[in-house]
Amino acid sequence: MAPYWLGRFNDVLAWLNPLLAGVAALLAMLVIATAADRFPAYAARPAVQSARLNSVAAARAECPRVVLPPEWRDLRLYD
Repeated sequence: MAPYWLGRFNDVLAWLNPLLAGVAALLAMLVIATAADRFPAYAARPAVQSARLNSVAAARAECPRVVLPPEWRDLRLYD
């Protein structure tokens, strides 16, 4: 026969288990709510593609093409 304290301890654990499950459920809901705040609002929508007109002259003026010496141009073949 089991000792008296072991039966009482089993009764305490029977009450404690649902309490711990409730605390775990509460923590899970808090984690989900925090993650929902950080989730982008428009993640499910497709990105809208917008075409921009760039003038070729302006692009060349901003980024001039670098002229490499002939020795370095030959080394480009080995990349």
